[in-house]
Amino acid sequence: MKKYKKLILWVSVADLLLLMVLFVLCAVADSIRAGENEGSEINMYGYSGETYNASMTMEDHAASMKLKDKAFGDDIYERQVIPSGEAMGIYMKTDGVMVVDVCSFRNSDGKTCCPVEGILQTGDYIVSVDGRDISKRSELLSMVAAGNGQSMDLEYVRDDKTFRKSVIPEKNESGNYLLGAWVKDDVSGIGTITFVDGTRFMALGHSVSDVDTGLMMRCSTGGMYTTNITNISKSYSEQPGRLQGSIAYRKALVGIIDGNSASGIYGHLDEAYCSTRYSDAERMYIAKGDDVRSGRAYIYSRMNGELSKYEIDIEIVDCDADDKNIEFHVIDNDLLELTGGVVQGMSGSPIVQDGRIIGAVTHVFVNDPTRGYGIFIENMLEE
Repeated sequence: MKKYKKLILWVSVADLLLLMVLFVLCAVADSIRAGENEGSEINMYGYSGETYNASMTMEDHAASMKLKDKAFGDDIYERQVIPSGEAMGIYMKTDGVMVVDVCSFRNSDGKTCCPVEGILQTGDYIVSVDGRDISKRSELLSMVAAGNGQSMDLEYVRDDKTFRKSVIPEKNESGNYLLGAWVKDDVSGIGTITFVDGTRFMALGHSVSDVDTGLMMRCSTGGMYTTNITNISKSYSEQPGRLQGSIAYRKALVGIIDGNSASGIYGHLDEAYCSTRYSDAERMYIAKGDDVRSGRAYIYSRMNGELSKYEIDIEIVDCDADDKNIEFHVIDNDLLELTGGVVQGMSGSPIVQDGRIIGAVTHVFVNDPTRGYGIFIENMLEE
């Protein structure tokens, strides 16, 4: 891991209940940082490749972007897809610059101030300054510094509505002009692909969210990268483990993310990569929630490179829940020996029952990592 120390910041994830669990931050080249958070159950999106020279670039995104229902179509249940379980590096760029927090500082006169207080709030996205579009944190900081304390017109998005306000930055005690806003512009980490449909894919089973705010990230573009899992930190009671890996962000782009929804991310993979990776893969139909039952099922995983099928016992099926539809218990000794149960980074691993994909792993119980939750594939497709 020392070899990749400059490429990886760490942290982990979660859902919304008792503990706040660190996401896994990555710092790569110009901009890899990141987030998500929490839980008495924890989101299994672990942050941390084999190099693959794919033909696609992030610029492909604008031409290919589709809404989820258009990407997979109404006939998705009528054709076979591939259960994946492949761990991937995930990078997403925010749509504008996200406001993580609004904070005060001491100005050059020693007085406490916050220029954007009452204007910006957590979860806002700054999209332009003085009529100039911005997409990077560095762009915002540069423009504030270059403004020398002059009034600036901020355009920002809140709850899908656009607002414009004038702000006068103030100089802090060190002589730097500030707005009083903590911002970020990207998020990255390791997650798992649930299924592949031609070149289309779905992954995670829950949204990519900010670690500091718990809010779903509003993203403009994103990529999927091949990942080499270098270590698996096992889960123990009150101490969920995680997948740790190396991601060659400059060389290993193999997919484009088209959207980030409450039930997962979706997009398309490089055609050559799909042909190489999945040409001989097992195919099966997708089941609807009403077809899921208690009893034996399997988690499909490629965390070790090759496909493995780990037995679980589905204890509770909840058709009315939005995401925690399947409560399961890991009973496979090989998986228990390898991971201790469910670890962060397994989020999105397909759950298969009676030869059909029924759901995806989403959370682990903090006090018992041999137990976890999964979401119906039907809910992943519809939300």
